[in-house]
Amino acid sequence: MVWNERTSQAWRSFLTEHPEALTLACDIAGTKVAGELLQHIVAAELRYAERLAELPVSDYAAIPYGSAESLYAVRDRAVAILRGLLADKMIDWNEKIDFMTRTLGPMRSTRRAVLFHSQLHGIRHYAQLATLMRQQGFAWKWPLDYLALHEERLG
Repeated sequence: MVWNERTSQAWRSFLTEHPEALTLACDIAGTKVAGELLQHIVAAELRYAERLAELPVSDYAAIPYGSAESLYAVRDRAVAILRGLLADKMIDWNEKIDFMTRTLGPMRSTRRAVLFHSQLHGIRHYAQLATLMRQQGFAWKWPLDYLALHEERLG
């Protein structure tokens, strides 16, 4: 979750500084522009958090993607829900829950697996976004690898 949080905050800063990046053509995950890919990332985080908390699941199409501010306001809601769940010592993370996915239909999985998926899903798509941005001439200074969270530089 720390990796996902740091990665997300770095992208938030980048997209706030470069809002034009949201309008770049993109065909990842059935999207047309990079903003839609970000919508896909934050929508998944929110909708999985809502499922885990047994809340009504937000309408995917209603999640805005026109600005970094609107996108990451959605993510902030997801993180707040997840933090509340993680603080709840009564949750059985091995309990299986049933839920509907947009592409695979109905599924059943443990709460732990859903939480893990919600975090890894974003990381995978952020890597795709990084490739797209590099191809368009954008650069950044933050490390994208998990190891960078824990590395000790020598020399």
